[in-house]
Amino acid sequence: MQILLSLALLAITANAVCTKITVRREWGQLSAADKNAYIAAVKKITARPMSNQYKDPTKMSTDDFSTTHAANAHWAHANAEFLVFHRAMLRLYEKALESAGWTGGLIYLDEGAVPTTWNKLDLFSKDYFGSLTRTQQCLTDGQFSKASGFVDLGDNGRSCVTRCGSGTMWSAKYIAANVLSTATTYEQLRGDDTANYHGTGHMVMGGNCDMGNPLWSPRDPLFYLHHTYVDKIYWKWQQLCPTYVTDYEGNLSAGKNPNPLLGNSRPVSPTLPLDSWVGLTAADVFDTKNDFLCYTYSKSAGDIDYTAAKCPKGQTANTNPWATNGTKTRRQDETRLAKRAATKLPSGSVTVAEGINGTSQVQVTCASKTSNYIIPAGCVIHKSFCSHISVKPANSEVAKKDSHCPMVIRPACEKETDYVRADNLKAPEPTSVYQYPTFLTDKQIRVRNMDHCGVRASDVNVMRLVDELNAGLRV
Repeated sequence: MQILLSLALLAITANAVCTKITVRREWGQLSAADKNAYIAAVKKITARPMSNQYKDPTKMSTDDFSTTHAANAHWAHANAEFLVFHRAMLRLYEKALESAGWTGGLIYLDEGAVPTTWNKLDLFSKDYFGSLTRTQQCLTDGQFSKASGFVDLGDNGRSCVTRCGSGTMWSAKYIAANVLSTATTYEQLRGDDTANYHGTGHMVMGGNCDMGNPLWSPRDPLFYLHHTYVDKIYWKWQQLCPTYVTDYEGNLSAGKNPNPLLGNSRPVSPTLPLDSWVGLTAADVFDTKNDFLCYTYSKSAGDIDYTAAKCPKGQTANTNPWATNGTKTRRQDETRLAKRAATKLPSGSVTVAEGINGTSQVQVTCASKTSNYIIPAGCVIHKSFCSHISVKPANSEVAKKDSHCPMVIRPACEKETDYVRADNLKAPEPTSVYQYPTFLTDKQIRVRNMDHCGVRASDVNVMRLVDELNAGLRV
């Protein structure tokens, strides 16, 4: 009775309207003093011993957050729970920071405003989060560097933070045009979270280092600026139509349905408990104005005007919070929407056979197309789609320490991806003018959600070309 009463009180608190709302700000909107104060609070909760519990954030260490994210990574990504799981995680992390003296709310990095110049921000400098380094090299400067004494828990125990990203992120215009102005359901908004602005942010800023690790990315403090930005996009979408605040659909449990964006057999429910976060359900984190969340977001450079889709079922649209010319609502063609709703998803089947060295061979038939996959040893199917599959560790305990099971696997290659040098070709010598370029590793391809077949086929062509040049067969 006591436990039930406590949970009931928590639910009442979570759904009450807050009285003092926190405004989460963009990194560039902070003063130097605030930036340092935020970092000081992060370091303070990182220095705490692990509490091994997830109910009281005032006792939680950064290591607690990293550990539970690693344990639940394969269930909280590529999954309907993705946005609400991370929203709950962020709020508890925010409360942990509050208990360490920081009351300025979570901070986000407006990635859409700086898609190509993000690495030039003062955030990535010796004054704050530290400069980018080479693969698997400890941060050499900044307040989270090895020299500063900062270490936290990762897949190799407590160690220094690594960060070695590069590339271009999704721009604000691209997010507005391809996400915010088109999504009319929660699942459309979430999309493929392993490859959209969320997955790209991890890949671009993390590379083959901590932020690029699908399990242990929270060990890099940059994780929380990135995910607060992802949450802001979710929040912006919720403001557009009355029902968007509580819209929640999709599936959770592992399944074998190869239909696009389905892949599971257990539908979500707002009242189901969220993984890890004791006493919280999805419904408790829908409305950011309730007493548990109690936050909003500042306007930043990436908050551009866009034309929103018409609200479902004839609802009156809310105001685009960042539109400079008032509400912008596009009336989509009703016939086209009805036709889309009536379109049947392709049927399909999945066949699994034992492979060599503990691997599994998977064949997915979707409509008239058949795709073949090879699943690494120790991994099993998590979800299957027409275009790809995702896998998870066969033993759930392995997920806490092993990240070798990829989030996404593309179909087996039909192109030449293993290079065999012909007898008339010559490999480059150390002093040769013609050398092989640096190729991406399998892990780098995987975390970037790139086409493995296409990349490796290109590598083969490059290696053959270099060998032909060294053999004198090309000028």
